[in-house]
Amino acid sequence: MTPQKLNFRCVRVAQFALCVSLFCATGCQSSATRRAEGLEARLRNEQNLVNRLSASLEQVKSDRDIAQREASILRDELGKLQPSPEIVQAAHSTARIDRIEVVSLLSGGLDRDDVPGDEQISLLIAPKDSRGEIHRVQGELSVRLTENSFAAESEEVASVNFSQTESDDHWHNGIVGRGFRVIIPIPLGLKSRNITAHIRLTTNTGTKLDTLHQMRLTPQGRDEADDFSQ
Repeated sequence: MTPQKLNFRCVRVAQFALCVSLFCATGCQSSATRRAEGLEARLRNEQNLVNRLSASLEQVKSDRDIAQREASILRDELGKLQPSPEIVQAAHSTARIDRIEVVSLLSGGLDRDDVPGDEQISLLIAPKDSRGEIHRVQGELSVRLTENSFAAESEEVASVNFSQTESDDHWHNGIVGRGFRVIIPIPLGLKSRNITAHIRLTTNTGTKLDTLHQMRLTPQGRDEADDFSQ
């Protein structure tokens, strides 16, 4: 091989090697550039996320401060409106009772003058819970008296109604019994000794509790030998 041809081949080899080197360098630079751009994009996304989280945190702090101020105001207002222990106990008792009963020992005819016979009717009405415990509650009380006679199966002879305040004034705390004690004058002209009391207690929450109580009276001017219907 002549020197001229050898030199030509060496030049071609050198040129090829240079092209390969340039290609590799260009490829590596392009890959590095793409990685750098990817990292920058990730950093921008993470920075945006941090900014959004920071904004959300500031909003949460602001909402918390507002809620704390509102809670403080509500506590102050609640302190001004705090119900007394008696009101709390009354509400608790009202929620527990499920019936009313008449205490027979302190209910029936009353004879308080020198004239033989009863001139009044006494009723002791006890609000009770499921265990039979008596509770003082607030509410309206109504009592309707009827009698059984020859003329009618059931005939009303008297009725009374008490507001919540009036009922509260009739509460009786005694050794023998507790409850609403109601005194009703016996109406004149009874045809029967047997009287039925229809009693209703409407609590301050709107619950209606009813009961019946049978009584045998001795009206004034009569004695047991008189001929009354039974």
